[in-house]
Amino acid sequence: MRHITPICSVAAIATLLVTAGCNETTKKDVTAANDKVVREERKLDDIKRDESRAIDRQEGAARTTNKPVVSDDAVERQRQHANERISKQEEKVQEAKIDAKEKEQKLAMEQSRDKFLIDCKAEIDLANRAIEKLETQKNAADEGGKNTLDDRINGIKSKRDHLQKEIDTIRSADAMKWTDHKAVAEKAMDELKQDISKI
Repeated sequence: MRHITPICSVAAIATLLVTAGCNETTKKDVTAANDKVVREERKLDDIKRDESRAIDRQEGAARTTNKPVVSDDAVERQRQHANERISKQEEKVQEAKIDAKEKEQKLAMEQSRDKFLIDCKAEIDLANRAIEKLETQKNAADEGGKNTLDDRINGIKSKRDHLQKEIDTIRSADAMKWTDHKAVAEKAMDELKQDISKI
C-alpha cells in the first residue's frame, strides 16, 4: 500500500498539470507548423515552375513575332514578376520554418517544465505525509516532545510553503524562461528533502 499511494499521487499531479493547461503548445501544434513548412515549400516549387513556363512562353512569343526589342521588355517584366513572386514565397517558407522551430522549442521547454513541476509536487506530497506522521507522533508525546515535534512540523511546513511559492513562480513565468527560476526551486526542494529524510 505504501508504494501505491506515491504512484497515485504522481499520476494525479500529472493529470492535474495536463488538464490545468500547463502545456500551452501541443505536439499537434508542432505537426501543424511542420506541415505548413511543407505546404509553403510546395507552393514555392509550383511558383518557380509556373514562372519558368511563363517566361518560356514570353520568349517563344518574341521569337515568333520577330520583334526582339518589344518582346525583351515583356520577357524582362515577366522575369521581374517571377522574381517578386518567388521572393515573397521564399519569405513565407522562412517564416514557416522559424515558426515551426519556435513551436518545437517551446513544446520541449514546456514538457521539461511540467516534468520538473511534477517532481516538485511529489516532494510536497511527501512533505505532507511526513507532517501527518509527525502530527500523529505529537499526539502521543509528552509536553517536551510536543514542543520539539511542533518545531520540526513548522520547519517542514515553512520549507514546503517556500517550495510551493517557487512552483507558483515557475508556473507564472514565460515557458521559455522558466529555467531562470529552476535553481531556486531545486534548492528549496533539496532543503525540504533533507528535513523529510530525518523523519
